[in-house]
Amino acid sequence: MIGARVLVVDDDPFTLTTLSAALQYLRIDVVGQAATARDALATQPTIDAQVALLDLDLGPGPNGIDLAHALRIVQPQLGLIILSTYRDPRLVAPGIGLPPTGTGYLAKGDVTDVHLLREQITSVVRDPRKDRRWSNDALPELSHLQLDVLRSLATGMSTQAIATERGVSVKAVEQTITRLYDAFDMPRDPEHNQRVRLARAYLELSGKLT
Repeated sequence: MIGARVLVVDDDPFTLTTLSAALQYLRIDVVGQAATARDALATQPTIDAQVALLDLDLGPGPNGIDLAHALRIVQPQLGLIILSTYRDPRLVAPGIGLPPTGTGYLAKGDVTDVHLLREQITSVVRDPRKDRRWSNDALPELSHLQLDVLRSLATGMSTQAIATERGVSVKAVEQTITRLYDAFDMPRDPEHNQRVRLARAYLELSGKLT
């Protein structure tokens, strides 16, 4: 939507600048930029933005979902879009909360054309509280325990190290890993290391491996 007023929030200076430039190229008015939740909350009342484009992981402190809720309290009809390297927000942290109603979600790796941003912005401006699909469901339905173990595998931790860290038996960790194989529908293939496959799946979904 030409002329839409957008607040862009990202803790990475390069990404913040690049996103803002891309939006301006699309003739979208970037009326504010912020690198932290605090700066965004201080900026929003002075700029009258229609949409806030928020990075999900803002570093230490409040994340993009926390900020989205806070911004909606200030401006109930604000359009919201979460942008993240993670293809599924559940990978950021176990039990991560849901965003306000109507929040759009885009994985940075899936935005191969900046016009996708314009389409999403146009949608949330027209109806900021429309029931939208939250996440792209790239990740199977996993428990908090399974997510924790999957994340630990991706960092290279051994079964014994995971068991020690969690205060459980090695057998319990092995059972969780087996359930992860099933969740990702990974056949038992002796020619491939299934643990490596799980680690790779996590890294791909978190945008750290393409």
